[in-house]
Amino acid sequence: METTPIVRAAIIGCGGMARWHIRSMLQQSDTTRISVLCEPAEQSLTQAEQLFREAGIPVPPNQPDLHRLLRDHAGELDAAFIVTPHAYHHDQAKACLEAGLDVLLEKPMVMNAAEAQSLISARDRTGRTLVVAFPGSLSPQINIARRLLRSGNLGSLLSISATVWQEWGPGTAGTWRQQPELSGGGFLFDTGAHMLNTVAD
Repeated sequence: METTPIVRAAIIGCGGMARWHIRSMLQQSDTTRISVLCEPAEQSLTQAEQLFREAGIPVPPNQPDLHRLLRDHAGELDAAFIVTPHAYHHDQAKACLEAGLDVLLEKPMVMNAAEAQSLISARDRTGRTLVVAFPGSLSPQINIARRLLRSGNLGSLLSISATVWQEWGPGTAGTWRQQPELSGGGFLFDTGAHMLNTVAD
């Protein structure tokens, strides 16, 4: 029986969302191995390392400098999962693609259209895979709705209305998510990006 090779991944950023993903990835050790971390903040790193200990899995090394990580570890990696503030996405993803890694990039992709085009060009040039983490695009319900709308069986699409409710303001108070220079624009660049992606699908 043929086995699927284990994907050796670097986690770039170990903040709250990254730790949510790490918990899930540690339960999928038959398909994924977190080989190295990249986190400069001691508190975030300590919290991420604790997840490995709780799972009984050796804590991978941390290299807080992405360029050193890529220099020293790229040959031992297949992919990078970038879970950092939005302002860093472009440069980090581009560096990982150019180092020969596939990239899973937390949403939103980047801060503006020029950065998006730059990453698409880097993906095309390197031949690596670049995926933005929009789970709605994989939703069976969204896929059924898309097929129905595109088939024309429901008639012409006249408008789309979308609503999302979240206590985003209080929940992100005092964090980088409310700093436009890092987040790109508040709620719309955060949870709102999922809604816009679903509408675009």
